[in-house]
Amino acid sequence: YPGEVMRHLARVPRPRAEARGAALVQFSIATGGRLASVGLAQSSGSTRLDRAALTVVQRAAPFPAPPAGAQRRFSVRIEGR
Repeated sequence: YPGEVMRHLARVPRPRAEARGAALVQFSIATGGRLASVGLAQSSGSTRLDRAALTVVQRAAPFPAPPAGAQRRFSVRIEGR
């Protein structure tokens, strides 16, 4: 299931954030695939890039429904361009 979630995220267009660095976003997926929570685990140092990183995960929702017992909490590193 984690690979399925990451492939799903990879298909979401990245918003343009003209900033260097990377934000670490943590999120969890509820039963049925909806986004249960999303937040920054580590800031990129750029408010614009941080906001864009959160937007990527929010746009990816809903996710594929997790099977019983599957990992539901994830972290993803989103880099600026």
